[in-house]
Amino acid sequence: MDFRLLGEIEVRSAGRSLDVGTPRQQVVLAALLVDARRPIALETLVDRVWGHDPPANARPVLYAHLSRIRGLLRQTAAPGGGAAARMERRHAGYVLDIDPELVDLHRFRRLVERSADRRYDDEARVAVLAEALGLWRGEPLAGLSGAWAERVRESCHRRRLDAAVWWAQAEFRLGRPAAVISLVPDLAAEYPLAEPLECVLIQALHAAGRGAEALDRYGVVRRRLAEELGTDPGAELRTVYQTVLRKGPPRSAGAGAAPRTVGPGPLRPWAGASPSVVARHRPDPLPAGDAESVGAPSGTGTRAPARTAAPRPGSTGTPSPPEAPPGHPDGAATDPPSGRSRVRTTRRRVLLAVLVTVVLPAATGTAHVLRREAEERDESDAPQVSVERARELFAAAEAFDEAGRERDARAAVMDAVRLWDELIGLDPDRDAPALAPAVLRALGRAGVDFSVPRPALLGWLGNPVHTPYPAISQAILSRGWRFTAPVLLDAVVWNYEHTPGVTSPRDVADVRTDVLKAAVLENTRTRHGTRVTEFDRLLRP
Repeated sequence: MDFRLLGEIEVRSAGRSLDVGTPRQQVVLAALLVDARRPIALETLVDRVWGHDPPANARPVLYAHLSRIRGLLRQTAAPGGGAAARMERRHAGYVLDIDPELVDLHRFRRLVERSADRRYDDEARVAVLAEALGLWRGEPLAGLSGAWAERVRESCHRRRLDAAVWWAQAEFRLGRPAAVISLVPDLAAEYPLAEPLECVLIQALHAAGRGAEALDRYGVVRRRLAEELGTDPGAELRTVYQTVLRKGPPRSAGAGAAPRTVGPGPLRPWAGASPSVVARHRPDPLPAGDAESVGAPSGTGTRAPARTAAPRPGSTGTPSPPEAPPGHPDGAATDPPSGRSRVRTTRRRVLLAVLVTVVLPAATGTAHVLRREAEERDESDAPQVSVERARELFAAAEAFDEAGRERDARAAVMDAVRLWDELIGLDPDRDAPALAPAVLRALGRAGVDFSVPRPALLGWLGNPVHTPYPAISQAILSRGWRFTAPVLLDAVVWNYEHTPGVTSPRDVADVRTDVLKAAVLENTRTRHGTRVTEFDRLLRP
């Protein structure tokens, strides 16, 4: 059997396509497939199907859809008595009990995640990413409407763009610019403001001896950014342009060059707002609801939204400390040594070039210094460099804040949050403990404190798989909220998770603004006894 979401909803069994029903029924089926093997509360299903305005008879209609989906799943049994997919009703909600590998969306995410394995060389990485990109048949959840379906589509497009950039970069490093030139233009047409795609395409054109086309391509992109966003190309794209303009040697790895073994890292596919399918990315700032704005891509390392035990309210009206998630430190965070050999090289990955050239906005005036430092480092040290850059960003935000430069402080926090999100997605055990203290200081400046022991909180902030603390903290920091009176982070998380019909978020894109605001309001009422009903009244002017 095969369940397909990357295009029109389709269920195939024994070589035939089954009837998936009406669009509304397809939304219910898609909601179950996206969270395969995880329970979904009935209220969550209602929210995914109808949003915040369900009809009065939402539950009976939903039960009817679920009944028809059960009938559909019975048809997935293999000829000769093979097991069919099953839907069960458990205490926590409805569960679609199938192997996630049978769902193209989950296969796609797994392949993109696998491509980040540093043990892969570029040949293996190209093959894995090509397989992932080949799963796309069109617009994800095509024909389905609603806010939830749109969020899923946007998440899929972000991951697809990440995969496309990494694939093109790997092909280019392998000395195959023709492969990049043949496929990237079509992708760039779908994502016209994705600068990393344009960077690798311009490099490929130059390496193929088509320098005039490369320069023309840059001019087209520059005009597009100016007309649509009122901004100039980013630092990396400008550097590529200068290289082509000087008619310097192509940056291709060249035929016969040894394949490079560095996996994809956190990039910045968008320099500004993107087209409708990818316009909302990392919060800069986030609009109402779950939308994201422009920034670093989702990266790899899909986070399983497994629910963990939440804090319980104590006698003071605030949650008592929950147990620390398994596998995470309860002590002070330290940077583990790399343990890898340091072999200097003259060519830097696009990852480092992007990170260090945009680490601090123009206000800091230090981009060229950071870039030169990165060029002196070995590529195997890239994750550690990224951790150091994230620390620098948080420190810069603190310095700007103390100097009264609120706009610069917010910009630095935004970039720090994006990089933090990417690092804990790639390797939370290694990267998160080193950043957690800086995150706590940033939360403190925003008026967010906590009542649980600091070592436990450090662990929770680095565990996006088991706790919602990273996602909720990122949402608060990226929105630039600064509270007039301290709010307890653990109480806010507890209030959020216990809101009826809400799924505990494991990604900042899943944090619902309305629920988060209500959770903060409830905390101020229980902790300070306020009667404030408007969230904006809690914020500093």
